[in-house]
Amino acid sequence: MNLFNNVLQHNETLFKNEIVLDYEYLPHILKFRESQQQHIATIIKPLFANRMGSNILITGKPGIGKTAACRHVLRDMEQHSDKIVSIYINCWKQDTAYKVLVDICMQLGYKWVQNKKTNELMDEIAKILNKKAAVIVLDEVDKLKEEQVIYQLVEDLYKKCIIMISNSKDFLAFLDQRTRSRLLPEILEFEPYTYKETEAILQERKETGFYDNVWSDEEFMPIVEKTADGKDLRIGLFLLRESGNAAENRASRKIQKRDVDIAVGKLSSFLKSSKVLDEEEQEVLEIVKEHQGLPSTEIYELYKELFDKSERTFRRKVASLKENHYLEARDSKDKNGTIVPHLFVK
Repeated sequence: MNLFNNVLQHNETLFKNEIVLDYEYLPHILKFRESQQQHIATIIKPLFANRMGSNILITGKPGIGKTAACRHVLRDMEQHSDKIVSIYINCWKQDTAYKVLVDICMQLGYKWVQNKKTNELMDEIAKILNKKAAVIVLDEVDKLKEEQVIYQLVEDLYKKCIIMISNSKDFLAFLDQRTRSRLLPEILEFEPYTYKETEAILQERKETGFYDNVWSDEEFMPIVEKTADGKDLRIGLFLLRESGNAAENRASRKIQKRDVDIAVGKLSSFLKSSKVLDEEEQEVLEIVKEHQGLPSTEIYELYKELFDKSERTFRRKVASLKENHYLEARDSKDKNGTIVPHLFVK
């Protein structure tokens, strides 16, 4: 046997279709989310009969298919009929009322946004959308710095369905009562994929993304286990791709344990980089670092000196940092003997 049979040539690759290993990739069939997609479709269906749709808040941990399920439903809706306009907004990128409305204008083909105020933009959007019906998805809705845009969409559009996606179960509790009472959303909670579901999804991505015989079960199954433990499909997709990259860097035709180990070593950095902190979250983290174990009430006072924001906004920032494993809260007594959460950086 030639010693160099397993060495990749300069124009060879282990990847058959690397795009399927990207978390943003939308497969033709979204496995194990059929019932959730049906639920989302059900709240949209009244719009086809020229009636009002319902609003919904979709919650659950990151990496379990919330956004993908919504995008699937929108795709099927668009293929079925052109009676309903679909709008998708990522509120991480568009985090103010003005930015959200400009994005909606762009998606509607309305380009005369310069020098217009927020209310003027909303008026133009209403003129267009009130001639039809609309489904508006506000992904990562908890990242909005100004919730007034939610109220405007609910109040000014006639036939619509507002779909909000958030990792935080407590998002509604942070909304102004007036907005909450106008929304009256259903709540759909996504559960993490089971071990068997995780294995099936990653197996499909592996078979589609890599050429045959690149992976053995001995290297693949630890990735399944780590993904199932983390309850986040992004973990598995990252490990598959980085293991392939590590093997290619060695010019190897097969992925070995050493390649998986290299990928696992990069995982912690990947998970933190996939959750980019905004300015206020970074500042909260810095305050807690400087005052480890201080009661959350005292941390808020320090935060308020910098941003002059409400306690509700502060609690939302803390909840996001806890959800993404930057902070932990431990209940203990403050100097007055009252039990309150004390904040620590993980």
